[in-house]
Amino acid sequence: MGKLIFAVIVFVVGFAVYSVLTRQRLLPPAIATVVTRLVLAFTIGIPAFIILFSVFRIIPAGHVGVKVLFGQVEPQPLREGLNVVLNPLYDVVDMDVRVVKHTARYDAASKDLQAVHVEMVLNYRVMPDRAPEVYRNIGLNFSSVIIDPAAQEVLKANTATHNAEEILLQRPQLKSDVQRDLTVWLAKYGIDMKEAALANIRFDPAYEKAVEAKQIEQQKAEQKRYELIQAQRQAEIVAAEAKGKGDAALAEARGVADALRLKGEAEATYNARVSASLTPVLIQQQYLARWDGRLPQYSFGGNAVPFVQVPGAPTR
Repeated sequence: MGKLIFAVIVFVVGFAVYSVLTRQRLLPPAIATVVTRLVLAFTIGIPAFIILFSVFRIIPAGHVGVKVLFGQVEPQPLREGLNVVLNPLYDVVDMDVRVVKHTARYDAASKDLQAVHVEMVLNYRVMPDRAPEVYRNIGLNFSSVIIDPAAQEVLKANTATHNAEEILLQRPQLKSDVQRDLTVWLAKYGIDMKEAALANIRFDPAYEKAVEAKQIEQQKAEQKRYELIQAQRQAEIVAAEAKGKGDAALAEARGVADALRLKGEAEATYNARVSASLTPVLIQQQYLARWDGRLPQYSFGGNAVPFVQVPGAPTR
């Protein structure tokens, strides 16, 4: 529309100059003829050139064009690239449909009435087919018109179902719930929510100090519990080692006792066998085998030599 108005202005001004030159005859005839022809050429050529090229509209990559005629939005957008708009009265609004990163801080409250301050990072885009609808219903400043209020309400609705401690412990679940609800909310307005991240979650300073103190106490308790477990394990190791040494000593003692018992049994068996084999005849034969033929001599205070007769020996 602006180009068309400019073309009309150029035409009106050119036609006025042409009329003045032809009626007033301010220039010599030869010069006046050339000047009037040039003015006429510019008066007709420039507006025609503007109108001709206003038919062709180039939409950049990642954008769509929204056609507006006297405030009325056409439902079909212009795609990226070269487009032909036959009606030069159309205004084409360029809308970015690429993914946009939006960072904002929102305040909410937990189930136990603790203030929650969340910095959210939202990645969203305008749905290309619904860009005319977004422009007609929201305009170009849709981040402040629809994104921020929707994110605020969705965050409040979800944090109200969790205690402050649960918000920290169940952060992935909270993030998933917020993204799901926000996606449904914005889809009604032609906005495609790609990702919603809870970049930073903070509470009031007093509560944060209380949480920090509680965490310190829990860490100390965990440290003491760990030390107790380690001491118990060390005691179990020492007891196991002592039991092992005792079992080894007992096994060694039993082995020695068994060895002595077996040795005694073997000696007793041997002695029993030897005793059983020593008959009187054998004993006499052993005596005779070891006798050197000399008779023992005994002195009884005189010179008499007693004769000792070996049992069973022949008498001479």
